[in-house]
Amino acid sequence: GETKFVLHKIEGIDEANLGYSYSIVGGAALPETAEKITIDSKLSDGPNGGSVVKLSIKYHSKGDAPPNEDELKTGKAKSDALFKVIEAYLLANA
Repeated sequence: GETKFVLHKIEGIDEANLGYSYSIVGGAALPETAEKITIDSKLSDGPNGGSVVKLSIKYHSKGDAPPNEDELKTGKAKSDALFKVIEAYLLANA
């Protein structure tokens, strides 16, 4: 079968503010039109206990290439699905 991979680069860790930033810089998850995709995450206290995770995703195009809207929607859907699976696991095993 085909071997797939994703290459990540850690951009920064902010332990004091519970923040973490990394970029997808290569592999199957990086569209041809993208130089990199950066994900910033921050944890904070939830209103009823637990935690709230805030994510922001920045798409860095190669040159003047516009991002492909279909690729962005597909990437967001995959990211949302992965997050929900992780959340469900954590809630079930807390």
